[in-house]
Amino acid sequence: MEFSPAALLTLTVTAPIIVGLILVAGRALPHHFASGFAFVGFALPAVLAPWLLLRWTDPTTTPAQFQSVGFWGFGFGLNGLGAPLLAMTALVGLAAGIKALTQEVEGRNTYLGLILFMLGGTLGVFGTDHLVGCYFFHEFALIPTFILTLFWGGEGRRPAAMQMAIYLTAGAMASLAGILIAVDAAGVAYGAATFENVANGLQTAAHIPAATGALVLFGLGTLASLFPFHSWAAPGYSAAPTPVSMLHAGALKKFGLYGIILLGLSSLDITGGSLGTWFLWFAVANVLLVGLICLAQRDLKQLLAWSSVAHMGPIFLGIWVCGVSGQADGLDAAAFLMVAHGLSCAALFLLANAVRARASSYRLDELGGLAARTPVLATLFIAATMASIGLPGFGNFWGEMGVFLALRAQPLWLQALVASTVVLSAVYALRAVAATFFGPASAPLEQRFAAAPFGDLGWAERFAAFILLGASLMIGFVPSLVTKSVNPVAAGITTLAQPNAKAPTQTGPAAPAPR
Repeated sequence: MEFSPAALLTLTVTAPIIVGLILVAGRALPHHFASGFAFVGFALPAVLAPWLLLRWTDPTTTPAQFQSVGFWGFGFGLNGLGAPLLAMTALVGLAAGIKALTQEVEGRNTYLGLILFMLGGTLGVFGTDHLVGCYFFHEFALIPTFILTLFWGGEGRRPAAMQMAIYLTAGAMASLAGILIAVDAAGVAYGAATFENVANGLQTAAHIPAATGALVLFGLGTLASLFPFHSWAAPGYSAAPTPVSMLHAGALKKFGLYGIILLGLSSLDITGGSLGTWFLWFAVANVLLVGLICLAQRDLKQLLAWSSVAHMGPIFLGIWVCGVSGQADGLDAAAFLMVAHGLSCAALFLLANAVRARASSYRLDELGGLAARTPVLATLFIAATMASIGLPGFGNFWGEMGVFLALRAQPLWLQALVASTVVLSAVYALRAVAATFFGPASAPLEQRFAAAPFGDLGWAERFAAFILLGASLMIGFVPSLVTKSVNPVAAGITTLAQPNAKAPTQTGPAAPAPR
């Protein structure tokens, strides 16, 4: 029996949700059965989503591929930007699931089920070509995020969960208002509000309310931790369970960027006028001011949480420069970096938790000398750090280099400012590596080792790290895995984003839709 790609896309999204529902409902299921069942829910998307990416064909033939009709009024469909993000999310989800399966927590079946809900919702974000459906899946994934942080999080989980709830709910409400206004202005029925239909409708719309672009940019920007609406991210990621930090920072946060690209950049002129000026300065603040905040961190997980915010800056700048230059290279690079950052960020959160499991602390002054006792952990953490700061060979290199090259026609001061962030990120990242793994071990670490000697990474942690770092190396050496679907999308959106692409009096065929 052969399943169609559309059926496999539907299975990719729904399998984790169904397995999660069974685990939450069956809280008394035996430990080994629940573990094996949960592993299937995590592993199945990690097999199917990369296969769907490999099956991707020339997106000029259709706006979204593998389409199917859902029972709720919108169906699944994979566009060229969503395809690599779906594959990345599935791999991050498998690594996060392996980590969750090694944890012994109270209410373990419910814990695993909620993480599977979160994974399924995040896969749904990138697995539907329906604008309102994409938003629905994001909200579906956010609910277990709050619950998991509140009940299974670490120190400071209650205020962190509350802050996340306030910021992300406010951002979600603002972005929903912008989405609904845009759909109404496009003259599209909500049941047919695909990204393509809305973009085409907005190109010929007689009037689009002026605040629509701002609502979309700052609402979705809050969800993607755009400065100054970013302060929820670091406390939230620090307090959340490690699988939640991996999934949210690595994948779910990309929903904001995804929406900004497919709706804001393509049709709402978010890079023009005063709105574009604010967008630029906020993006620069992400890379520069948040980078300076990273320098002041003395806690490893806090450092990684803040650096995940700082690394959103180059992505925002790639989106911005695409709109102002009329060239697709900035958007190409931003989309590539979205995928690469998801892999490296999740790997760092995973390995930082492995450090804490052995040293009982994230504080840099209570670590040191771990490389002598945990050489595999040290090697993988250094590799993940090199990926994060853009070492050639890893996927982040192509994304960051592409953003810098896209800025070559911009003022020299802007290029210098952005280039300086490479130095900043290298300083705080390499300092953290040195403080954690090299030099003499701290007195608290020596006492910890004397009381209960610890070993290197176990097989499960190694496997999870190999998945993420291996995928980063794969797209680093074979970037066409991502660019074959992303580049045509970027070209189509760049055409739509230009001021002369909007023609309210047009009577011929609609402008090309984002692919």
